[in-house]
Amino acid sequence: MVENGSHHPNGFHLAGIVPVGAHRMDFDMDWSDCLMPVSKNLTAVENAIVECAWAGCETIWIVCNDDVSPLIRYRIGDYVMDPVYYNRMDVYPDNNRRRIPVFYLPLHPRDREKRDCLAWSVIHGAARCYSVCSRLSKMLAPRKYYVSFPHGIYPPNFVRQYRKNISSV
Repeated sequence: MVENGSHHPNGFHLAGIVPVGAHRMDFDMDWSDCLMPVSKNLTAVENAIVECAWAGCETIWIVCNDDVSPLIRYRIGDYVMDPVYYNRMDVYPDNNRRRIPVFYLPLHPRDREKRDCLAWSVIHGAARCYSVCSRLSKMLAPRKYYVSFPHGIYPPNFVRQYRKNISSV
């Protein structure tokens, strides 16, 4: 999952999961609650994704319904840059920057309105992430998961000091 042909020893893979597929809260807005602005040009789901990036996740899996997925994909895209490597001062900065791929998982239609909660979204995201990655290679199978909730708002760079402990075996 790391660019430039390098890989982590022992095939360690930390997957970040952002559960968005859940019942709506009581904000009564036209858009999803995860798209609420928390700062200038920053939504709640973007804050959760940046938190996963600061934690050292190598992939980020967003569990969301099909009605919200196009809006989130428009805001986020297919990858985010690793903030630790993005801010380094190098002679060739593009060669040392790391991209973290972002994947969008829909909830199964039979689970909607029945098991449509944040806890089930985390379980579903972890199971699908493990299933997809382990089919590609046993070295890609996640050993740990980092869950970041879009409704918990605090500075995402707070987890930077714990990155080494979070993203190690």
